Amino acid sequence: MKINGLLLAVSAPFSMFATAAMAQDAATAPAPAPTADAAASTSAGVTVGAMVYDAAGAEVGTIKSVAAPNFVIDTGTHSATMALTSLGTGPKGPVLGLTKAQLDAAAEKASTEAAAALSAAIVAGAPVYASDGTTALGKVGEVTEADFILDTGKARVKLPKTSVAKGSTGLMIGMTAEQFAGAAKSAAKSGGK
Repeated sequence: MKINGLLLAVSAPFSMFATAAMAQDAATAPAPAPTADAAASTSAGVTVGAMVYDAAGAEVGTIKSVAAPNFVIDTGTHSATMALTSLGTGPKGPVLGLTKAQLDAAAEKASTEAAAALSAAIVAGAPVYASDGTTALGKVGEVTEADFILDTGKARVKLPKTSVAKGSTGLMIGMTAEQFAGAAKSAAKSGGK
């Protein structure tokens, strides 16, 4: 049975998934459109681009996006999703009860834990779902250090481990079943190159 390579086709759409709520890498997808609640929060100084400070007045990071009930803060090292309720107000602007170093350490820890949990979940026989989390695409076949084979029953597709996230139902890719089928078909036509 031929193995098709979808390394690039699957990796790009995957970027819409965060591996952990508190630790997103800087390559996350564009922020969702602000909601009415988010618009209301802007009156309290929680706006995209606003600097967030710690209790001592030191800079923690910049607000990257606001989508109630959360916001994304970028420290320059990490991006993290946090609850809007975690912000207070200070003389300079929004205040967070963590320093930049504490937030970076928490984000790094969450990222490391999420990566370890994901790696442990990518085992032979594990089901892989489409982005809806319910449509089964196939099962993990062989696993290497960086890649795995997704066996759909009709085709065996080589995917990078970075193309999946751990969802509530198991492993998920950042594509709908239709997008995956189209990418697999295109890869098969091009000889998997």
